Amino acid sequence: MRILFLSAELAPLAQSGGLGDAAGGLARALAARGHELVCALPAYRAALAHSQCPALAEAGAVELALPERTLRGRWLKGALRLGAERLDLRLLDLPELYDRDGLYGDADGPYVDEALRFASFARAGAALAVELGVDVLVAHDWHAGLAPCVLREVHGDAARGIAAVQVVHNGAYQGRYPASALAVTGLGLEHFHMHGLEFYGDLCMLKGGLVWADRVVAVSPTYARELRTPGFGAGLEGLYVWRGDALDGIANGIDTERFDPARDAALPHAFDARRPAGKQVCRDALVAEFGLAAPVAGRLVCAIGRFAWQKGWDVLAEAVEPLVATGASLVLLGSGDAAIAERLDELARQHARRVGLFVGWDERLSRRVYAGADVVLVPSRYEPCGLVQLLAQRYGALPVAHAVGGLVDTIDDGRTGVLFDALEPDALVAACARAARLFEERGAAALRADLLALDVSWRVPAARWEELLRETVEARRVAS
Repeated sequence: MRILFLSAELAPLAQSGGLGDAAGGLARALAARGHELVCALPAYRAALAHSQCPALAEAGAVELALPERTLRGRWLKGALRLGAERLDLRLLDLPELYDRDGLYGDADGPYVDEALRFASFARAGAALAVELGVDVLVAHDWHAGLAPCVLREVHGDAARGIAAVQVVHNGAYQGRYPASALAVTGLGLEHFHMHGLEFYGDLCMLKGGLVWADRVVAVSPTYARELRTPGFGAGLEGLYVWRGDALDGIANGIDTERFDPARDAALPHAFDARRPAGKQVCRDALVAEFGLAAPVAGRLVCAIGRFAWQKGWDVLAEAVEPLVATGASLVLLGSGDAAIAERLDELARQHARRVGLFVGWDERLSRRVYAGADVVLVPSRYEPCGLVQLLAQRYGALPVAHAVGGLVDTIDDGRTGVLFDALEPDALVAACARAARLFEERGAAALRADLLALDVSWRVPAARWEELLRETVEARRVAS
């Protein structure tokens, strides 16, 4: 199949979180299965300057009509090589929209023209799908959500044989803007109603994919079910129910070549399932790096990520002192909410030999934390799929996670991690106690070896994706 990915992020060129890893990892895995992947993203300043950005050549002009002017730019193309795989890279070069310091904004908030930036990306991406004659267009998250709508409503017969799939990486982000933003989409008022792009009086770009795509794919089976409920659907649960059989869920994998404790230069010692002893060296080094008291096996508890309400770090902060009281030492790495960061800093100063804190982001340090940890906490309030638990398992650490979304699909409770139901400090502390008992019962070396032997790669998810895409392409061909 010839597959076009439209994504606002693509690792390694441009990413702010898990979207880039997921889009890049899946593209690479599908390419490894023999499919031709075209990956399109905006020509951000950071992407063009990235050390892995390939040599680029012009690949056609782009003109996007707006009510009062026309945007003019171009597509750039090159061959992005990731390991043995080759991806056909396309960058949408509209400097007035994408030649900026950040992908989405800065500390003062998102760019004021975000609706224009990603409506333009989706419009240009739909036209590119027609120009290339791809078998299927895969729109990732709300940034590309208008593309399936544009494909059907603007390109009509020319796109009749092209299948469209909308991926929901995080349904809480919907590309919601005032109704006046409809003007930048190139679409008419006939599409602005409750069964189209309108959402409580606003424009909702994600609905462009949810309504018009042939299939909708959430990034885990449990999240696909959760989206149908008021607690997780973020107001769109009725639409997810209405799409019914078109909604599926496939859990993500991770790039196991990029994240490989047997070859990771950031670690003080290599290890893998056949040679798990090196993990103890990494544990000792992590304890020394943060100046902590060395806890018994199963009690070096770590957390990595954003200090955010969604990620449950407010609950984690409340659990720190009870965890210390049980004999745990903690390493915490991340950034985000200032109040949470301040509270964690206070706790780290109060318990200097038990709580280590790094506020900010350091990729190499994060891998040292995974490699040294006994337990990695994932207390997310909701988690469409999650990468932290997969990275923990990849580095031989036991994830302790709130039982939501993809965490349920990727953790076998009591074997490859520990799940807890109530997102409360006491429940988190009790789950950590269960994890410590697993270390006692199974032995640290055996437990680590079992975790390191898990297949958390894209191999199985990519096979499922291949099946779904083939089904969607064949159904579209029959229908057209």
